[in-house]
Amino acid sequence: MNQLFELLSWACAIASLAAFAYKLPKLRVSTQSATLFALCIYFLFNAVAYWADLEILRGRLVRAFDYPNITVIIVQASVVVLTAAQQVSIVYMILPPAKARRAARRQIIGFGIALAVLIALFAAIHPSKVSSTQETVYLNIKDRNYALYMSYYLAICAIGRFQTVLFSFRYARTIRDFWLRLGMCCVAGGSALILVYCAVRYWQILALHTDFVDRGPWKFLFWLIADIGTLLQMFGWTAPSWGPKLGGLRSWLMNYRAYRRLGPLWRAIAQAAPEIPLEPARHPMLDWIPPRSLDYRLYRRVIEIRDGQLDLARMADPIAIHRLEQARRMEHEALFEAALLQSALRGAAGCPVHDGLLPNRRPADISLPQEIRQLTQISQAFRSLGSRRLARFRG
Repeated sequence: MNQLFELLSWACAIASLAAFAYKLPKLRVSTQSATLFALCIYFLFNAVAYWADLEILRGRLVRAFDYPNITVIIVQASVVVLTAAQQVSIVYMILPPAKARRAARRQIIGFGIALAVLIALFAAIHPSKVSSTQETVYLNIKDRNYALYMSYYLAICAIGRFQTVLFSFRYARTIRDFWLRLGMCCVAGGSALILVYCAVRYWQILALHTDFVDRGPWKFLFWLIADIGTLLQMFGWTAPSWGPKLGGLRSWLMNYRAYRRLGPLWRAIAQAAPEIPLEPARHPMLDWIPPRSLDYRLYRRVIEIRDGQLDLARMADPIAIHRLEQARRMEHEALFEAALLQSALRGAAGCPVHDGLLPNRRPADISLPQEIRQLTQISQAFRSLGSRRLARFRG
């Protein structure tokens, strides 16, 4: 369980810092965006809260400040700040600018007062029990004064996250953009998990200081809930920025796959008719490297294959041409066309087999994706025929 806690803590710390670094450059471009500024504050203090609690930095901070449990108040103060920042970002998203400014001002003042009281209470109580990150708070809440302090801190978190759940779901119902709606639902879901974390912590406090609440297996459960809720919120706040780009990534991956699958057919044509390609063929191993302007290169590859088919058609075996004409619109048409092209390539070094040209089989209204799909089938059949002949030769 300790390893899982450490893994989730590192994941939240790295994700928070990465989200802050991802959003910060956009703030330089759009300095007037209050929502974006509040989100940067949210990610920054989320990162501070998690990095300060990592064992690798925790001991150094204690020694630097010479104050036991300094990381506890750093983490809790950061959580209050990020909760306020999250509230400000949401009100600017769902309210008109004038109302949003007034609501944001109230949120900042309210959470600012709550933070000042929290720090004062922590200094007055001065918790001194120190252990691992998981155990320190648990050991200190056995003290009744710290338990009251912790209840106050949890109330601040719960109020802020409850408002986030309400505002996020309300806003998600009014928008049509898929990624923004998904993001707001994830923010609401993550905030709901933080509310569960607060409830489990309250249960733990009651279990330690009363006789009518069973302690239960809660020792590590709240950490798991809180970290998953944090990750879900960060996903929700960043998804509207990078989510729409996934469509472009999917298109690029499909084009790269088509570019690679057309490679054997294109290289064979380029070798038989080197005057057709605009650029010489690279080594097959280098073909794994995506070229610049992939869309253009894929388009050129399709055109050059078609030009090569027409140029080499007069070298094709007449019997292969006849079989291809009979196979039109049949399941194995691509295989017959690949066989015809192979017969043309075998005759490319000699004289033309016949004077007639193979009729252009390219429909006038075919789209580029359809043509890529058709040529990909031919390329696969071409490669399959080559493998069979090689196997027979070795046999």
